[in-house]
Amino acid sequence: MAVSSVLAAPGPHPGVGAGAPLWAVEAWRALAALLVLWAHWGAALGWPGTGPQGWLRFAFTGVDLFFVLSGFVFAPVLLQRPVPSLRAYGLRRVLRIYPAYLAALALYVALAWAAGRPLAHLPEHLLMAHLQSREMAFYYNPAFWSLPVEVGFYAVLPLLGAWLAQGRARAALSPRPWLPRWLLLGLLALSLRLTLLGLADGAQQNRAYVLLNHVPGLLVEFLLGAWVWQRAQRPLPRAAAWAWGLAGLTGLCALAALFVGLSATAPAWLGGQMGLGAALCFAALLLASLQLARPGGAVLAAARWGGRLSYSLYLLHMAWLAPALAWSERWGAAMGSALALAGLLASCLALHWCVEEPARRWGRSRAMRWERGGVAAPVA
Repeated sequence: MAVSSVLAAPGPHPGVGAGAPLWAVEAWRALAALLVLWAHWGAALGWPGTGPQGWLRFAFTGVDLFFVLSGFVFAPVLLQRPVPSLRAYGLRRVLRIYPAYLAALALYVALAWAAGRPLAHLPEHLLMAHLQSREMAFYYNPAFWSLPVEVGFYAVLPLLGAWLAQGRARAALSPRPWLPRWLLLGLLALSLRLTLLGLADGAQQNRAYVLLNHVPGLLVEFLLGAWVWQRAQRPLPRAAAWAWGLAGLTGLCALAALFVGLSATAPAWLGGQMGLGAALCFAALLLASLQLARPGGAVLAAARWGGRLSYSLYLLHMAWLAPALAWSERWGAAMGSALALAGLLASCLALHWCVEEPARRWGRSRAMRWERGGVAAPVA
């Protein structure tokens, strides 16, 4: 499935740590959203690299990058300390994801109604439980498919964090070494992925195929991001950082070439299973990028704003594809694409300022009061 997320993309968590170069994470979020945009717009508008032999057709793996980034951002909850308040945690996650999604869903429902399409699967989309079949997941907006995966990750994260914390406590008291629970969790996630892959039937969309596109099949991608966070807590020599970055970039290029070479003969669902390899490469690139010096001026501002608008862009870009096609037919692909991108940017800013950011700030403020016994704390 081509788009996640992140992204739905979640906001920075206070547990990431003051030393973490969050500007790099924001820049990767922006890139992930642009990859998703390129995957959905490129072929339709004739953009470079999206033809039958174009490597940029592999841009649909931007959703896998979103999953890796989510795992990185929430790694402290998983590997360091569980959430202090489930109520506060739940409120923050709901208000970070759902209000902007609901506003975007209302837009796509209105577009479907105006086009005379039946408003099918609406209850499932309202509950963000629409990843039950390809047709249901893609009905209003193909990019919506990854949001239930993010929500599923948020739901299991506190439980997994508590389980791992219990394992650390037991290991500290035990006189003999134990296999770390985080390693067991990674092996279990990988085993589930491979088992479901063997049982999945993309043509019939059987239960294994559906679970392959939920947390049981995609948890390993989140765990890759968590591993990057854990490794980044220790200094990484410059030579090692270059090696990780080169390995990640080489792997992505190889996967893109393989995807292009197989796309003519392999079944369509096989390309989606390259996402795990892409997630591994993105994890290597993310680890390498964390060693970069913080940029200044326009580069830093672009990284920050790209990250802030990544969720809005992810939600809204498909609404502007039809105008882009119409304007391209009238004025040419370059002018039509430019006008549609300008409209998309304006709508992303409106959604961010009017819905996403106010909901995020209110949720963070309320959650901090709950976590600190009713004492209000400043909003970062």
